[in-house]
Amino acid sequence: MTNFLQRYPISIWPLIFALIMLILAAFGLEVRNALRLDSAVIGDGHWWRFITAHWVHIGWEHALLNIAGFILVSWLQPKVHWASWLLFYLIASVLTSAYLILHSKIGTYVGASGVLHGLLILGAYSSQWLDTKRKILMILAITLKLVWEQSPLYQGDSIEHLIGARVAVDAHLIGGICGLFVVLILLIKKRQKLNS
Repeated sequence: MTNFLQRYPISIWPLIFALIMLILAAFGLEVRNALRLDSAVIGDGHWWRFITAHWVHIGWEHALLNIAGFILVSWLQPKVHWASWLLFYLIASVLTSAYLILHSKIGTYVGASGVLHGLLILGAYSSQWLDTKRKILMILAITLKLVWEQSPLYQGDSIEHLIGARVAVDAHLIGGICGLFVVLILLIKKRQKLNS
């Protein structure tokens, strides 16, 4: 185990995000309802829900599925400062929430999986130990998953049964697009730097 951690050290910030989600899950239904995205109360000035909805979950199963994703991001060991990841998380949360409120039939929303799709794409791109081929394969796999979820072929019944709610595939799409957009910007900046 020590050799593995020396060869592939982990990033701490995704584990801190996961811990916060665990703590919020432990507070239960009352906290979840106070923090969830709820189209009925956004107009009353509950703007914090655009961000807080992405930190709370339907139940333990839902929280643990998303926490597993944060563990994967930690294992990828992305080489960007934690504050940049937090900024991405906040911006992607707001954009995802805004999309869900304006273009979706979802009345309430909770969960980190939308933003997590973007984090996984960015984590793969900025991983300190994945080679270029594996980075491309991981980003491609996540992108194909997003496309599949938008197709008529997608059936989320097993996950929906596990978490007790409909999977918000539009949240996954928006979070993934946010991640792909940042990767595109980073690639353009990298190319400009090489050309100068």
